Amino acid sequence: MGNLIITISREYGSGGREVGKKLAERLGIDFYDKEIITMMAKESGLSEETIRNWAEKEVSGFFYGINAARGIIPIPDRIFSARRTVLREIAEKGSCVIVGSCGDYILKDCDNIHKFFIYAPKELREQRVKEVYGEDTANHPNLIRRKDEERRDYYNHFTNYKFGDYKNYDACFNSAIGIDKVVDIIEQIVK
Repeated sequence: MGNLIITISREYGSGGREVGKKLAERLGIDFYDKEIITMMAKESGLSEETIRNWAEKEVSGFFYGINAARGIIPIPDRIFSARRTVLREIAEKGSCVIVGSCGDYILKDCDNIHKFFIYAPKELREQRVKEVYGEDTANHPNLIRRKDEERRDYYNHFTNYKFGDYKNYDACFNSAIGIDKVVDIIEQIVK
């Protein structure tokens, strides 16, 4: 059957990271989110700061095209290549939950993969962003929209899939039903 691989894709502020962390704890398997950046830095030779700055940024435009045309591998492409290598190594190492990182696409050919998408109403996301990240969306009214657009553009560019399209996942959950309830349901699905 192979390692159990669970990927969690999510809208910004929907609680997808918390769902993934709790699920990994319940199942007694590894959890990967931000530590993927450190692993990608080692793989690519780029700094963690560079990866954080470019990880979900738009991957088109004048300078992107100029570099690609000159045979210089653009930074976003180098990052995605490192991401692909790191996620495949993680999946081979053991059962795990992976949040984000285009894991649902990169690992789609794994034998025992379960792919989920977490979303939530805007008001709930704004509240969570304020509580978890300390960002007041009243001061940054476009923060959630901008973060979602960055994720969508990056994902769509590198995967040729549509970010958040239910056809790419085994199930999609509105976290407004409660983080623990979402974790309960996903746990039952994967067992």
